Amino acid sequence: MPDFMRAMRLVEFGKPLKLQEVPIPKPKGTEVLIKVEGAGVCHSVVHFVDGRFGRIDVKALGLRIPVTPGHEIAGTVAAVGDDVEGVKEGDRVAVDPWIGDGTCHYCKLGEEQLCEHPIKIGENIDGGFAEYVLIPHYRYLYVLRNLDTVNASPLPCAGLTPYRALVRKAQVKPSEYVAVIGAGGGLGTMAIQIAKVMGAIVIGIDVRDEALKEIERAGADYVINGRGNVVEEVRKITGGRGVNVIVDTVGSNETLGTYIDALDKLGRYIILGLYGGDLTYHAPYITQREIQIMGSLTGNLSDFMSVMRLADSGKIRPLVTKVMRLEEANEALDNLRYARVTARQVLVP
Repeated sequence: MPDFMRAMRLVEFGKPLKLQEVPIPKPKGTEVLIKVEGAGVCHSVVHFVDGRFGRIDVKALGLRIPVTPGHEIAGTVAAVGDDVEGVKEGDRVAVDPWIGDGTCHYCKLGEEQLCEHPIKIGENIDGGFAEYVLIPHYRYLYVLRNLDTVNASPLPCAGLTPYRALVRKAQVKPSEYVAVIGAGGGLGTMAIQIAKVMGAIVIGIDVRDEALKEIERAGADYVINGRGNVVEEVRKITGGRGVNVIVDTVGSNETLGTYIDALDKLGRYIILGLYGGDLTYHAPYITQREIQIMGSLTGNLSDFMSVMRLADSGKIRPLVTKVMRLEEANEALDNLRYARVTARQVLVP
C-alpha cells in the first residue's frame, strides 16, 4: 500500500474542492481503512461546500476545514486495527457515516445521527472523496453480499434518509397515498421504491422532463409535472381527499408553501430537503385537519442495517445515472447546483 493518496479537499467554504495528496491513515484499535470504490454525491455536500444550510452558517455547527467531503461510501476493507471483529481485509462494505460520540443523551437513545458531538464522516472527519477513508469503528460497516460497491455507495444517505422518513416517521401503511416531491433526484427515486415496498400508491412530482423519466423508471404509480396545478392533480388521483404522506426532498419556499395543501386529513408532511425554505401555514388548519409536519435528518444504525439488507436482497436499487472520476468532483457538485443531473452521481477514485 502506498503512503499517500489523492483526495478532493474542501480548503475554503464557497470555493471549489482542491485535489491534494495526503497521507493514508493507518488503522488502530477498532478502526478500519476502506479503499473507496464508490462515493455518492449528495446534494447536502453542495450546501456544505458552499458553507450554508439555508440561513445556517456551517461554521456555527462547529464544522472545520480543511476536510475531505463525501458521506456516501462503499469499498473494500484494506486494513484493520487490532480490535476489529466481524470484518476482514478484502470484505466489500458500505459505511454508515452518521457516527455519534456514544455518550450523549441522543446516542444513549440509539439516535447517533442526532449526537450533540457528532463524528460525521465527510464533515467532522475526512470522507469518501478520496482513494481511502478511515472509519472509526467497525460497527458502522455493512458487509455486502450481492450489491456491487458503486451501486451500494449512495445507500447510506440516499437510501437511509427516505427509509427513516417513510418507515419510522410517516409509518406508511399499505394502500396509503404517498407523494414524493423532487422525486427524480437521489433521495426521491429511493423514496419511491421504499414506499412501493411498503405497499403504498406512489405519486412522483418533479419539474424537469428528464426527472419525470427517472420517476417512471423508479416505479411510481403516477407522475406529475410540478409546473402544473399539482394540488388539483393530486386530488383527482386520490378521489378528492389528498395524499396521506408527502416526502419533500427539496424544502424550498415553493414546495413548503404549495404541497402541504395536497395532504389529506391525518396526513404527514416529512421535510428532508435542506434548500432553505421557510414554512408559513395557518395554524388552525393543522389542528382542524390533524396533520403533522415533521423533519427527518437521516437514520440511526438500525435503520442503516435495515435499508442495506433491503437493497442487498434486491427489493430496492439506487439509480446511478452518472459515474465520474474523483477529479471530477467539482463538476459533479455543479451538476447538482444547476440541476443538470437526475438520480445519483457516483465518484470512482
